[in-house]
Amino acid sequence: MNLKGVTLALLSTQACAYVQHTNHRKPTALYGKETNKPSSPRGFGNSSMAKTYDFVPVAPVDQQKAMDDFFKTHAEWHPLFASIAPRSEVPAAASTQIDLTVEKGIVYDDEAPWVKLPNIPSGPEKESQMGTIALVLDSFQTALTAIPVSEEEFNTKDEEDNNDLQFLEEGRRLLVLQRFQVIDGVGSGNHDLFRTCWSEIHCLVSEGGEDTGSLIILDEFDHLDMDLACFVDANIRMPLQWLGMGDLVEVASFERGKNCVRLIHQLGAIPSLEDRDDELAATFE
Repeated sequence: MNLKGVTLALLSTQACAYVQHTNHRKPTALYGKETNKPSSPRGFGNSSMAKTYDFVPVAPVDQQKAMDDFFKTHAEWHPLFASIAPRSEVPAAASTQIDLTVEKGIVYDDEAPWVKLPNIPSGPEKESQMGTIALVLDSFQTALTAIPVSEEEFNTKDEEDNNDLQFLEEGRRLLVLQRFQVIDGVGSGNHDLFRTCWSEIHCLVSEGGEDTGSLIILDEFDHLDMDLACFVDANIRMPLQWLGMGDLVEVASFERGKNCVRLIHQLGAIPSLEDRDDELAATFE
């Protein structure tokens, strides 16, 4: 089986298990052949396809001021920020607006700005939100299958084969997603989006371990006057760098049927097929 077949088989297995776990939804294009796929996928299928990884944040001109303003504006979030910072000697320590030496840990109560979210939607809107997740996963599948890859055995050291490499990178980022959140609206001042992103980041860092991810879907984003990429840079990606987490949490914003924010904690390197084979051989010796 070639690279595309292997990855799609893994995606199909994950999608089937996901849907069976969530109220036995009707098959989607991730694992059913007869379902109509979303039309007009963006970013794939040509030589200038857009990636959903390797984003570089647009750094503010005055980083010290931007950092001070951010931590001053979000003072109620300081316990969560301090709880995920890997050490006290991080760029944010240069700001007088936050104390990273406080005791690690947060409390979930009615006074806290953060929330404890389930892995998948629940409550009265569950069925509708699960449909939104299925639409986005179908759109991911459509985008993946549109990437032209070679029929030859893939070599992770061959960086010239950009299509094969992108197919593998996009596919493995989809496979690590374990949490799915749907936001019907971003709230006043984008409050709901900010709260969901940072609540999910804390969950991934404190509970998720390596190679775990969360997909946050903005169901009604198209009706809002908001630059999602700028919001993510200013409120998620840059603050993570200031907290010393920029290399540990990958953040991406993109459109796949709906606008999304993807968070991945400690994404590992592309696995070596040779190392895998050696490990399997050693196991059965």
